[in-house]
Amino acid sequence: MHSLTKTFFYYVLIASVALAMNVTSVLASEDSGNIVFNQMLKCLKLPADAPSAYSFLIVAVIKDGSADFLSVNFRTPPSEWEKTAAPLIADAITECEPYSSISGRMEFAVTRELIEAGSKN
Repeated sequence: MHSLTKTFFYYVLIASVALAMNVTSVLASEDSGNIVFNQMLKCLKLPADAPSAYSFLIVAVIKDGSADFLSVNFRTPPSEWEKTAAPLIADAITECEPYSSISGRMEFAVTRELIEAGSKN
């Protein structure tokens, strides 16, 4: 019975460490996404007449501070304005390189609310 208890606690410890590592990785990814988003804002020039609401999901793979892969995704079928804005967002991400020593895959949203909040800072 003592061996079974010891084994149980061993597996609980392994699961706890794995969970802690995953949470740390997610938080680091969020921080990296925020860095890329905030730096991208400096170069972003969106078309005039933006709709009252829009939402893009950006997937970026950054290697040694440079965008290695970018995907601009739509959460709903895109409007003409969103179709025009998507490549401008991708261009802004690549134009504002380097992103210090960031490396890895990150996802972040680009919405009207986030753009307005970010431009006030």
